[in-house]
Amino acid sequence: MLMIIVGNCGFDSRHRAGFDIRRPNGNGFYTLIFIKTEAFFEIDGEIVNTAPNTAILYDKTAYVHYGCHTQTYSDDWVRFDFAEEENLVEKLSLPLNRPFPLTDTTLLTEYIKIIVSKNFSTHLYKEQLMDALMHALLYSLAGQIHASGDERRKNKYFPLFSQIRMNIRNAPHKKWDVASIAREANLSPTHFQRLYKSFFDTTCIQDIVQSRIKNAQFYLQTTDMTIQALAVFCGYDNELHFMRQFKKYTGMTPSEYRKLHLKDHY
Repeated sequence: MLMIIVGNCGFDSRHRAGFDIRRPNGNGFYTLIFIKTEAFFEIDGEIVNTAPNTAILYDKTAYVHYGCHTQTYSDDWVRFDFAEEENLVEKLSLPLNRPFPLTDTTLLTEYIKIIVSKNFSTHLYKEQLMDALMHALLYSLAGQIHASGDERRKNKYFPLFSQIRMNIRNAPHKKWDVASIAREANLSPTHFQRLYKSFFDTTCIQDIVQSRIKNAQFYLQTTDMTIQALAVFCGYDNELHFMRQFKKYTGMTPSEYRKLHLKDHY
């Protein structure tokens, strides 16, 4: 089986306004970036401005220049290469060196979050684990790019709801309120919730909670933040509520989860 080797990677990397990256000779790796904010790219000598939730896959030697002009910048990214001559990027016909919009980054960013959390682990089968995660990431990306025939995507509300869902996943700590979200979408709460469930097979509330818990899992594995501070960071008003929801969704307390996963990181 084709082996994919992971280099550097980052999840929810944030930079100040005026962030600017320029690498004339490329990165030496394939570089996949999911940009959560507005950004610009230099493509064939011209500046192209992009909306939030845009992706780009750079070839190993491609000219790289991107950043943001006026606001903070946030992205998820991973650099990778192939151990054999066979190239999965070519096999899946993934677009190179051109930004392209994504309708849903939920699963893709989850893969990168796990890749980042495992990249410095001492897992016995780390190389095989990272290879499997990268295959899943690239196949999921290709599936979204080449998707066709999904009736849900033809609904006039689908783009709006995809954007709402990505906003939730990108900032689960915010004080999300279903009634307010529905009002901004010019829909009744009942109609909004019915459409949300039909599009994503889950409720908006469940998405909010699961996004917060997944964020908490990531930071429990990668930081020494206290449980109380983490609860606030993830959008909870009190530590007890956070601990109850965390245990409901994971089967263990935050402290138990951290203890279980520490051995994979240190």
